Amino acid sequence: MLMALPPAYHLVLQQLSQEDRPTAPQRMGIHGMVLFGSGKHLFLSHIPMFHRPHDVQLLLSVTLELPESGAPGDFSDGTYTVQPERFDLDALARGQLKRFRATVYRGNFEGGGTPLHRDVTVKVEAVEQVRFLSEQAPETPEPRYLVLGSGKDVYLVHVLSRAPDFDQVVKVTLDKPLRRKDGKPPVLRFERRENLADKRLRAGEQLSATDEDGKPVRLTLQRELSFLAGPDFTP
Repeated sequence: MLMALPPAYHLVLQQLSQEDRPTAPQRMGIHGMVLFGSGKHLFLSHIPMFHRPHDVQLLLSVTLELPESGAPGDFSDGTYTVQPERFDLDALARGQLKRFRATVYRGNFEGGGTPLHRDVTVKVEAVEQVRFLSEQAPETPEPRYLVLGSGKDVYLVHVLSRAPDFDQVVKVTLDKPLRRKDGKPPVLRFERRENLADKRLRAGEQLSATDEDGKPVRLTLQRELSFLAGPDFTP
């Protein structure tokens, strides 16, 4: 009982904030992710749904530690996914889960993908974006994309809003590099385009977007790395 504890323990318990106290897992599950990037610049995008425990758009910068020798390789030439061990997605989003085990697949692991590397250790370098999803969220009329990577060759991830929506990762070449503000990924808006799955960005397009300061950004779409249509986001 609390009353039986010495006074010093009472003081410690009273000083603990809600954030400091251990929290029960809220979003336990097998949280599949899209893997993209190359070399030391690798990223994971959580494959979402509009219901628990997968109702989060979560983007990570990561490094991979393979059980075999050699570098992880290039994951920018097609679709790659990871099937991780079971964990709490909230702990990952809060930055409390720093590493986990996973199997890397060429293609979608839920849709006939081929295992490439097993027993991989995924080390989280940074949580780039956390966005909780709701079927009642406001609809975004024009598509918006988060920019991950540096230099001119970067990756765009479609910002999810309201169901059914769509999840897309594309590789693009910018006319000039973009700057990060306050450590956050830049956001591009495509104001002359409908925010619909069948109107999504396509390989070979040369486009003009608008950055967060309202300045135009020219880019060329190299290839689509992943596309999943909501609300279930299954292959």
